[in-house]
Amino acid sequence: MNAETAKHALGTDRATAQLLAIVSVAYADRVRCGQPTCGHSVYRRIHVVRENEKLLVLGSTCFAKRYGNDRALGAAHFGSGDGRVLTDEERKLLLNNTETLIAQFEEEARLVQAAHSKLAPANLPPNPANTSARLPAAHFPQETPWAWVKPLTSVIYLKLKDGSGWIRAQRKDDQHLLLPWPVFEGWDEALPPLFGPIDGECGGHILPDVAAALRYLRSQSEWETKPGRWRDVMTEIASNTRGAWPPRPR
Repeated sequence: MNAETAKHALGTDRATAQLLAIVSVAYADRVRCGQPTCGHSVYRRIHVVRENEKLLVLGSTCFAKRYGNDRALGAAHFGSGDGRVLTDEERKLLLNNTETLIAQFEEEARLVQAAHSKLAPANLPPNPANTSARLPAAHFPQETPWAWVKPLTSVIYLKLKDGSGWIRAQRKDDQHLLLPWPVFEGWDEALPPLFGPIDGECGGHILPDVAAALRYLRSQSEWETKPGRWRDVMTEIASNTRGAWPPRPR
């Protein structure tokens, strides 16, 4: 069977196919691959593809076979190529209402873009790494710019080896969030799935496991501040500015 014959046998139309997302679920919650000739259960790097207005849920092996290789359709339209870990609700949508799940991803992407605009560089402290001189603490905001931060809670800042900076802060509903400081292009795809979903309004990751997130960040960090009040953390950042910017691609 030649390639063209195989293409029609599989019903594949690569010209109209679009890779929408790559997602993952727990092994115990694995789902059925939608490739007609497969039927295996998959749980990692599940590819969601729109082809001829139809949504397909494919395992990574069947995706590569169907379209020629694992990079045939380019980058996923939503999220990164790491395989975003779905919540229980999102997994149910993947199985029963994939269109709604994709619509949620679209809305999330819109909110992230809005957060980028809301937290434009003009609203953030000048990036200290753009100059070799250390900036005085007066250049850093002494009060948090985020109204959602829970009063009297601590924040912590970590500077990673790739040049990016992140702040862990606590929301009024007691959820912990991780936010890029300052915001940079691609921040929403810079960290692995353990950092949880994006909160578009706040402009950061909701942390399902704060301890695990901090362990990972510390393994990648150059330095960090002590947990403390916002103004104290800003002062410590001002006295420790160094490193490359923008962050290097991972």
